[in-house]
Amino acid sequence: MSNKLNSKLSLPVIISILLHGILIIALGYKFVSDTGENYGSINGNSIDAIMIDPSVMTEQYQRQLQTEVNQQKADQKNQELLDKQIKELAEKAEAEKAAAEKAAAEKAAAEKAAAEKAAAEKAEAEKAAAEKAAAEKAAAEKAAAEKAAAEKAAAEKAAAEKAAAEKAAAEKAAAEKAAAEKAAAEKAAAEKAAAEKAAAEKVAAEKAAAEKAAAEKAAAEKAAAEKAAAEKAAAEKAAAEKAAAEKAAAEKKAKQKAEQAKKDKALNDLLGGLTSGTPSSGGVASRKGVSDGELDKYKSLVQNAISNKFINPPNVYRGKTCELQIQIAPDGLLLNVTSKGGDADLCREALAATKLAVIPKPASSLYNEVKTMNIEFQPK
Repeated sequence: MSNKLNSKLSLPVIISILLHGILIIALGYKFVSDTGENYGSINGNSIDAIMIDPSVMTEQYQRQLQTEVNQQKADQKNQELLDKQIKELAEKAEAEKAAAEKAAAEKAAAEKAAAEKAAAEKAEAEKAAAEKAAAEKAAAEKAAAEKAAAEKAAAEKAAAEKAAAEKAAAEKAAAEKAAAEKAAAEKAAAEKAAAEKAAAEKVAAEKAAAEKAAAEKAAAEKAAAEKAAAEKAAAEKAAAEKAAAEKAAAEKKAKQKAEQAKKDKALNDLLGGLTSGTPSSGGVASRKGVSDGELDKYKSLVQNAISNKFINPPNVYRGKTCELQIQIAPDGLLLNVTSKGGDADLCREALAATKLAVIPKPASSLYNEVKTMNIEFQPK
């Protein structure tokens, strides 16, 4: 730090010295030039002389000298100030250096003490570690010996247990094999018994189903017979009523005819037989007829009733027909329906739809015409 400061201060001092030297040289040169330039010269054969006032020279010299003295004083003052600053900086640097050296010495002493302490602690630790390692080694050797003894005892025990386990396993396997064989035999017997039972149950179920089917068939036949008997009874009753009505009408007509014949005879007797041989005019029974329009209209209603219960998925039966023969009661109740021809699949579906349909009640005047009617069914 001191060398750096001296190098910084030496440059201004050197510059100052150089400037002073240049100034002194310039002043001396000027003085010599002023005093000797025109002191004497030879121009051809003559010498010109110039007179110089000594007082002026003295005054000029003193002025120059005073200037130099003042400059030297200023330079000396600057040099003293500079030396003082240099001295102060040097003293400060010395103090800082001493403080640094002191701090370094204290640090070195502390580091030395710490190193010595660390070395002592390391030695203690190494000693303790060695003692600990020796103790651990002894303990490990002891544990190893104990472990070897324990492992040997455990191995011997495991061998004994293994032998016992193998013996027990063999006995268990033999027992399990015997039990499995016994279970297999029992299972085979049970399966055989179950198969025989299932076969017996199947036979019984088939027999029960056959009996049930026979019973249902008998019940259906009985119901059909009862229904047919009821229909027959109803038909016979209706026929008897009709016959009685016709008989009553015929008797009434015969009575009227007999009365008319009696009157005719009395009149003929009165007129002298003038009217004998003249046929008597009797009334001719007229039958109230049914128009084809009314019949077609009713059949159309029946076909619509069947169509309402008929399902025709994606028009499967489009363009196909089935002829149905339908028997109904006076109130429209379906008594029977059969197919008389047409597409077999359509007829099967049409028969099912007819049995679900609600047949409209026919007019009393239409019943005799529609109680058994044929309809050509075509899905819409």
